[in-house]
Amino acid sequence: MSATTATLYDQITATLAASGVAYRIHEHAPSVTIQDADTNLDFPVDQLMKTIAFRVKNRGWVLAALCGYLQVDYKRLAAAVGVSRDKLMRLEPDAVQSDLGYELGGVAPFAPNAQTEVLIDSGALGWQVIFCGTGRNDRTLEIDPHLLVRVAGARVAGLAKIYCE
Repeated sequence: MSATTATLYDQITATLAASGVAYRIHEHAPSVTIQDADTNLDFPVDQLMKTIAFRVKNRGWVLAALCGYLQVDYKRLAAAVGVSRDKLMRLEPDAVQSDLGYELGGVAPFAPNAQTEVLIDSGALGWQVIFCGTGRNDRTLEIDPHLLVRVAGARVAGLAKIYCE
């Protein structure tokens, strides 16, 4: 764990503690992907919130958080951010660390700087609790998603791809 990762984790847990909301931090073996978590952790995969980092050209970053195996709909994300799709680029794993300071598997729905916006998929609000990143890939936050939106200063939008059968 790098010093930056420890700092982000400490900032996130301090923000949570100062907010007064109910939450729980779970310690576990490192987990990097949703598949790792599904296989190795005891959290319901549909309630596991992954956070995906994007660069917005000439503007900053966006963290898009959605549950389970849902996939980001890039057009919906771009519309929620107020840019055209071509201005939105998913960060490569090494850029997540170098640009935002998050280790792989530890990306949290908390902005690490003032140039980062956090969006949470509206589908996550259907759960009583969700499990998400904390800045470390060996710690998971359990929290009511409505409280997460408030504490993280996030916006809610429809981000997931919609498939018709």
